[in-house]
Amino acid sequence: MDIPLWDMSSTAQGLSRIAFIMASGVSDILCSINKGKYMIQALPADKAAKKTDLQSLLASLYPHLLYLAFGLQGENPFLNLDAGGQARAARGAGQSLRRLQRGLTGAREFAGAAYFSRPEFLSAYLLYYWPVSFLQTSLALAELRARGAMPRLGSILDLGAGPGPAAAAAAIFGAEKLLLLDQSQEALHQALTLLRTPTVMGKASRKTGPLFSAGIADLENQEHLPEGPFDLIIACHSANELWKQDTQALDKRARLFGQAAERLSEDGVLLILEPAALVTSRPALALRDRLLRDFSDSLYCAAPCPDSQPCPILAAGEGRNCHSTWAWEPYEPIAALAAAAGLDRDSVKATWFALKKGSAAVHTSEAKAIPAGSTGGLPGRRLSGRVISEPMLNKAGRLRYILCAKPGLATLSAKKEKGAAGTAGFFSLRRGDMIEAFALEPRGEENNFGFVQKSELKIVLRAPDA
Repeated sequence: MDIPLWDMSSTAQGLSRIAFIMASGVSDILCSINKGKYMIQALPADKAAKKTDLQSLLASLYPHLLYLAFGLQGENPFLNLDAGGQARAARGAGQSLRRLQRGLTGAREFAGAAYFSRPEFLSAYLLYYWPVSFLQTSLALAELRARGAMPRLGSILDLGAGPGPAAAAAAIFGAEKLLLLDQSQEALHQALTLLRTPTVMGKASRKTGPLFSAGIADLENQEHLPEGPFDLIIACHSANELWKQDTQALDKRARLFGQAAERLSEDGVLLILEPAALVTSRPALALRDRLLRDFSDSLYCAAPCPDSQPCPILAAGEGRNCHSTWAWEPYEPIAALAAAAGLDRDSVKATWFALKKGSAAVHTSEAKAIPAGSTGGLPGRRLSGRVISEPMLNKAGRLRYILCAKPGLATLSAKKEKGAAGTAGFFSLRRGDMIEAFALEPRGEENNFGFVQKSELKIVLRAPDA
């Protein structure tokens, strides 16, 4: 399928979008044809200036997603419809998204099923879940890069690739050769079409475009994965759909991804991303711990955790999970589709982990990890770790964060008033930030600390922005 060229010249930063106009809950798409090119309403300059490079890339990819999504319904009749017809098509897309979302949550009857075989669901995925998965993978890769843990992106394997959002993210980060495996031939067809767009081919940091190939694979019955070696192996939202009803699911997933780990190149990374919901987050954390146990001499956790110790959230109770949250203001039509499906979308969330081939003993962040409450030779208590909660205000007027620290969970709080905490940037901390704090005051139970006038705060790593 040939994708038409899209006029991206109307703003300085090359941002574009489909403009959805909300009227009585119905979305109209405004498209016009000019000299064989579909002219897409550009973001205003003041809005464009606020968008990150990642948002710009997604904005330039979205017209292709729209073209393919509605093309699944026929010979792309959408662009030839009048305003009323476009409104009905957009409303139908929202309804399909709602059905897909309901099938992937709650009882999760669609998880692991061949839902990509239904054009309306594959179309809804392209319009909504594809951008979300692309952002999740991109933000995880951005954190790996910020931590100095990004592998050489020579050869990439995408397990359960679907229509390719994770592969597209890897390609834009500079991947040279990508192999996509999925059980859906139609999803892989859409993936290869998207991956050959100028946005993906041209933005990647290489002189020539990346090489893409794909293969049909039922991962539950895949006896052997491709030999590799691979610099990066990705599984984006696919692990949770494997052996969903099997009581031995953890063992079987560990065998599959253990086999993947064995195919990593030196310094290669296994990156697994899952939905942040409790039902998918905790199994992902359990898989992390199992793989680190089984490969303790050859894998360590490079991100987002502060070390490779067993996840303390799993021991904290069945109702606890851990995930990254990146603030995101989706532009149209993603926001309109979310509204039509009854979804509240103001951020991107994922439970994820990146295991890197190498020795944990020489891993820098682990070697320098500071045990919670140690003095480090300084007055007061010292703490280092990753913020894993939103700020919480208690009745006493103290703002508190939960940290994943060594050897477990800890809390750090400060009085919400002017003083050292505000000056140090304590109140601007976000979920995912890596910090070190010094000269703290012990408060109440073990591993609870207060930020006082003499305390100091160092933000080691800021969580990336969507």
